[in-house]
Amino acid sequence: MSARRFALGCALAGACTGIQPVLEDMPEVVAEEEDVPGDRSLHGRSLQLAAVTDSWVNLTVLADGMIAVHGPGVLALAPAGSGQLETKRAWLRDWPQWPGAIGGRWPDDVFVTAQWALTRTGVEFAVWRWSWRGWAKWKVPLAPLRFDFYSDYGVGPDGAILGLRGFAGPGPGEDADVLRAIQAADPDLRTTIDVLDGGPPPPWPPLPPGREALQLATFTDGTMVVLRRESSLLRWSPGAGEWVELPALPGHAPGVNGGESAVMVGRDPARLYVHRCVEKDRPVLDRLTTGAWQPVALPRGGCVRSLAEAPDGTLWLVNDRGLYRRAPGPDSARWEEVPLAPVDAPGKPVATLDGSPVPPQGPEPVTPRQVLALDRGEVWVVAGLGRAGSESSRAVVLTNRTVLAPLVLRSAGGAQGG
Repeated sequence: MSARRFALGCALAGACTGIQPVLEDMPEVVAEEEDVPGDRSLHGRSLQLAAVTDSWVNLTVLADGMIAVHGPGVLALAPAGSGQLETKRAWLRDWPQWPGAIGGRWPDDVFVTAQWALTRTGVEFAVWRWSWRGWAKWKVPLAPLRFDFYSDYGVGPDGAILGLRGFAGPGPGEDADVLRAIQAADPDLRTTIDVLDGGPPPPWPPLPPGREALQLATFTDGTMVVLRRESSLLRWSPGAGEWVELPALPGHAPGVNGGESAVMVGRDPARLYVHRCVEKDRPVLDRLTTGAWQPVALPRGGCVRSLAEAPDGTLWLVNDRGLYRRAPGPDSARWEEVPLAPVDAPGKPVATLDGSPVPPQGPEPVTPRQVLALDRGEVWVVAGLGRAGSESSRAVVLTNRTVLAPLVLRSAGGAQGG
């Protein structure tokens, strides 16, 4: 599983307002009392401050469209379409310390994968499931210890919650070919996709023997695509008896920036995007169309930190230079930089115990880290507070959805209801 999924941190507490960040090339936000109904377009609306944290967080869309802001010590949720981001103390009862992938439908079937232990052979992962009593460790049915977690989650066309069964990849001195031979002899040791909320057995078979699976993409026609550690992609189509390997990525480079694999993005199985760094700070973006990979030009900058495709085909991208978007069209279409205005975020510490710098008073620049693009032009962004490369660990969550009062999320305190 990608290590960056587990490098996220933050925390919780109340809410207050501050100067709202805006996209400088967009019109001013509508008045707060004119909250936007769920079916109205959000195209062209200003980004507003939804939350400020004292460490890293990540954004995930759950199966019911709910937005989850999650990290060590924090879980905040916003309903699909419209409504406020909120958090409650009860949601953090027994919340794992280092949460990573999260998926499911709140509150009935929600699962989170997190680091469980650090051993001589590497990091061990486990799954927790939410109940009204809090988060409890949950065992993957019939899974051997090494396969006892999910590396990603998805939702089937019938609404079923799916988990991509992960496993700890070959450790030091282990041969990947030996692992494949073991899986070929014992199908229970292969990566598969489980249905997590009941129902009949799934029609798809386990994946062919091979390295661990990192990402799962599901589509409305029932197609599923899995990305493996070796940057190979496999596709299953409804009615098929086996998985089909997609064409190898150009250059067959797995990506070496920080030892991370490629990242898959896409809303249409016939139009997939994969970004990776084939060398340190040398980014590559390819699009799969008509059964072949085609290169897509990138804006200036280093490795892609985040890529999202909106339902209308607009691409949003974050790299070390900032936030960009590209309208639907040919691969030669121009990337447009989206400036983010400085943010005067509430909840600044007045002193620090570890000797780290105290944030300055007034607006601070922001450095985008992750972007999420949804229906109706809705956009969510996680950005670091302070200039790129600064020692500050504080971050903000921005959205063009109307925000009545942003949350202040602190890891040092308990979770406070919004």
